[in-house]
Amino acid sequence: MSLPTVDRTRQDLEARSVALGELLTPDQLRVMQDTVRDLVQRGAASDALSTGQIAPDFILPDAAGQPVRLYSQLERGPVVLVFYRGGWCPFCETYLRGLQRELFYFRELGAELMAVSPQLPDNSLQTRIDHELAFPVVSDTGLRTSRQYGLAYQLPPALLRVYHQLGIDLEQLNGAAGADLLPLAATFVINRDRQIVRAEINEDYTRRLDPVDIIAELVELRSA
Repeated sequence: MSLPTVDRTRQDLEARSVALGELLTPDQLRVMQDTVRDLVQRGAASDALSTGQIAPDFILPDAAGQPVRLYSQLERGPVVLVFYRGGWCPFCETYLRGLQRELFYFRELGAELMAVSPQLPDNSLQTRIDHELAFPVVSDTGLRTSRQYGLAYQLPPALLRVYHQLGIDLEQLNGAAGADLLPLAATFVINRDRQIVRAEINEDYTRRLDPVDIIAELVELRSA
């Protein structure tokens, strides 16, 4: 099997950053950048689970409302577990499309891909339909699983005001329990023994682990 060595996901994310800067007012952009800077300065990613730790089990509903259990999936092979903010986030939907583009290779290497967001199931379903995703998209309403993985953080009032200005209503998207919380963007590669073999946590939501790097990790895991 010939594996890809280049993926356009990183370039697509960079293009999204440029487009976002042109769309927002200077004040809106400053609030978003300040939020990221604060997360970095206080080391929010240091609270997340890291390589070598055991991934906690969870059961979450998929876009069709059916329960999906992490440990049941791990009985069949490794899992690439992705936490994203929601389908409303242009960087998240760009990343999800990039993952879908390489899904064939993930599965050829014996792995499943699973994406987790705080969206309500109906909104997760819409995300899956809009981007033609062929992997499980599950709903972590209330961010209980995001907390287990050390990813949930509270949004500052200034950022919530910007989201309101942009028509992003997190209470409508996520329910009351997720109205002012989001997960850090994160990707975990988990082996069949439930151990995290790669953890990529991004306080800057415009940056994600490239799908080609995930494939390389799965190749190494398969040959171990």
